[in-house]
Amino acid sequence: MADNLKNIEFYEVLKELYIDVDYYKTPIEDFLTRIDQLCQKLFHFKAGFFIEGDQQRQTHYIPFNANYTSWTQRVQTLYNFKSQAASNLNAAKVIQSVTDGLPYPYFCFPDEDRIVINNQFISFIYGFFPIFDAANQKKGMLFFACEKFTNTNYSSKIENHWQALYFISKIFNKFLIFKLQAEQAENIKKAFLKALEAKDIYSYMHADFVSKYVRYIGQEALKEKDCDLKEEDLDNLILAAELHDVGKISIPDGILNKPGKVTKEEYREIKRHPFYAYKLLDMVNVNSEVLRLITNHHERCDGKGYYHKSIKEMDLALSILILADCFDAMTSWRYYKPEHKILSLENALIEFKRENFENGTSGYPCIILPKAIELLEKCLEDKRDIWERESRERNNSLQELARNWNKTFREIPLYCQNFPDKKCVNRQNFC
Repeated sequence: MADNLKNIEFYEVLKELYIDVDYYKTPIEDFLTRIDQLCQKLFHFKAGFFIEGDQQRQTHYIPFNANYTSWTQRVQTLYNFKSQAASNLNAAKVIQSVTDGLPYPYFCFPDEDRIVINNQFISFIYGFFPIFDAANQKKGMLFFACEKFTNTNYSSKIENHWQALYFISKIFNKFLIFKLQAEQAENIKKAFLKALEAKDIYSYMHADFVSKYVRYIGQEALKEKDCDLKEEDLDNLILAAELHDVGKISIPDGILNKPGKVTKEEYREIKRHPFYAYKLLDMVNVNSEVLRLITNHHERCDGKGYYHKSIKEMDLALSILILADCFDAMTSWRYYKPEHKILSLENALIEFKRENFENGTSGYPCIILPKAIELLEKCLEDKRDIWERESRERNNSLQELARNWNKTFREIPLYCQNFPDKKCVNRQNFC
C-alpha cells in the first residue's frame, strides 16, 4: 500500500513538473531545486547537473544543494572517467530498456563507488542521464546518487528507481531546451534592437515606449474577466511591441531621417517597413502570432491602413499594439514635426478617440476596438504624471541629439538612397 501511495505521489509530482510549471518564467535554478526535492523525498537521492563546456569538453558541475559540495570532486572524476568509457559501449553498464534506439553516445548506469565524507568512506550508487538540445547536441548530464545501505533489498529498490529518474531527466531535458530557445530568442531580439538603435535612435526609443504602454494596458486587461487576453497573449504582444519597427532597418537613411516632407515614392517605401520586419523576423523563426501583430500594426478596421486590409473583427491584442504605437507617435518629438503637434498624453487620447469614430458608420470604430481605449484611460488614471515626465525627458533627449547632429553635418546634402537621381534637401535649411 505504501509503495502504491509513493507511486501515485511520484506521478503527481511528474505531472506538476511537466504541465504546471511555467517554463518561460521559472528560473532554471528553481526548477533544479524542485527536482532535487522530489528525488530526496521519494528516493533519498542527491542530484546535480553537469554543463558541457568548450570544444575540449571541459565541464563544470552544479550541485542542486549546497550540502553536496563535498561530492563535487569525486563526481567530477567519475563523470570524466565514464565519459571516456562511454565511447566503448562494452565498458558501460547500459540500461537497455531506457536507452535502446537512441542515436547518440550515451551512458546511463547505475554503478557503485565510494566517497570520503568526514573522514569516512561512504558507499553510494549513482547514475548519469544525458541532456540534449533541440539539435540533438549534448549539453550536459543529470547526475543522481544515494548512499548504499546494507539492507539486501535496498539495491533492488534502487534499480527500480532508474526508470523513474529517466522520466525526470526527460522532463528536465524539455525544460532546458525551452530555456535555450528562449535565450536564443532574447539574443536575437537584442541584436535587432541594437541594429535599430544604430539606424534610428528615435525608432529605438519609440519601441521602448510602445512596449511599456502595451505592458501596462495588457496587464490592465488581464484584471478584467471579460477581456479575451491571456498571459501568453501578453507575452507575444510585448515582444511584438519591442520589434514592431525593426523593418525600418531596411529603409534607406535618406528617407527614414529626411527632415522635410517625404515624396509619394519615399512614403511608399516607408510603408513597406512592416513587410520588411516580417521578412527579417521570419528568418529567425519568430512565432506566427508575433509576426501577425507586427505586420498588421498599421492596419485599420475601415481598411485604410498601409496595406488596405479590412479587419472587421480586429482582436484586442492588435488593437492595443496599434493604439500604443499611435499614442506614442502623437506625444513624441520628431525633427519634421512642428512643436504644436506634439500632444500631451491627455490630448493625444482625446484626439485618437475622435479619429477612431470620425466618419464611422453605425458607430463602428474606424481604427481599433474601443475596449483598448478604455483600458488606456484606466492606465492613465494611475500613470499620467509618470508617463508625462518620461515622455518629456525622452523628447528633450531627442532634441538635444538632433541639435548636435545638425551642428556636425550641417553642410552635408541629404540624398535619397532609393532614388539617387533626386537630391532631396540640404540639412542647413532645417537647422
